[in-house]
Amino acid sequence: MEPCTAILDDLRASPLLFLARRVYAWTQSPVPVPHDQPSPTDIRVVCIADTHNTHSAQPPLPEGDILLHAGDLTQSGTLPELCDALAWLSVQPHPVKIFIGGNHDGTLAEPETRAYIRQAYPALIYLENDVAQVTVRHHTLHIHGSPYTPQYGTWAFQYPRFPPSSHPHLPNAVYTVTDMDHHPAVALWSAVPPQTDVLVTHGPPLGHLDHGAGCAALLSTLWRVRPRLHVFGHIHAARGVERVHWDDVQPAFEAVCAYADTHADVGMSARWAQFVTLVWRAVTAKLSAWWWGRRARRAWGRETVLVNAASVGDDRGLGGEEGGERRGAIVVDVDLAS
Repeated sequence: MEPCTAILDDLRASPLLFLARRVYAWTQSPVPVPHDQPSPTDIRVVCIADTHNTHSAQPPLPEGDILLHAGDLTQSGTLPELCDALAWLSVQPHPVKIFIGGNHDGTLAEPETRAYIRQAYPALIYLENDVAQVTVRHHTLHIHGSPYTPQYGTWAFQYPRFPPSSHPHLPNAVYTVTDMDHHPAVALWSAVPPQTDVLVTHGPPLGHLDHGAGCAALLSTLWRVRPRLHVFGHIHAARGVERVHWDDVQPAFEAVCAYADTHADVGMSARWAQFVTLVWRAVTAKLSAWWWGRRARRAWGRETVLVNAASVGDDRGLGGEEGGERRGAIVVDVDLAS
């Protein structure tokens, strides 16, 4: 798809979201491109997701300290497919190799499969709603991984979709203790430990590299934990890297994303009023950054880098056949000194 066509499609789909995303992007600082060699305080993380049986056809993986695969290694979720992907993953040279499942990796939902792959591939760490503590060059990281995504079809590792307008950080959110605290999504994501440095999930959070399909409950957990790095995939067309600052522009943008949901019980005037709030906060943030410098943004809390590492495109050929886009991995440096 040509870029101009994609822009027009986004504009037609939701003028509100189209404008909000551009206002929000205007306030964001780009993620630095990694240097040839990481600094002594950096840990280099190689991120990949959604290979869907195309692992052997992907570009060679860059060097790094940690290799993370954020799920959908397979297309049909069979054990032979999974073993082929894990054989490829296990011979990669990275000292630490971690993977999670995705909605296409149905065989990982079976206890026998999980027991088998942990024994058959000792060089790999498989995470399913648990934490790995890894040490790289005398630095210790806590990495939490989960394969779960909001319900879509009858795939594996899914939970009922959490209403976007129930995100507790929204102004006048409809979130209440009685009706949402026991939602499966809340129970799942509230288990992420606060000391998590790197979060690996198959799906994205609401509003960030998600094309409108992210989870509001996962976003709420990001606000609580604020990991240094969050790696995911699932939404192939939303591949990219973003840095969030946890400032007052971000919740205004996320409110627009939540209210733009077609099922949100919010009137059009309220949606556009929230957009006006976003514009006001964005202009204020830019003026503050100009006057006070970058410290004005960092005062809100440590930054988080978000990576949608989906490595096949929407035109992908799945099952390993010819055709389709092969985009490889995304490399980020986690600065432990910040």
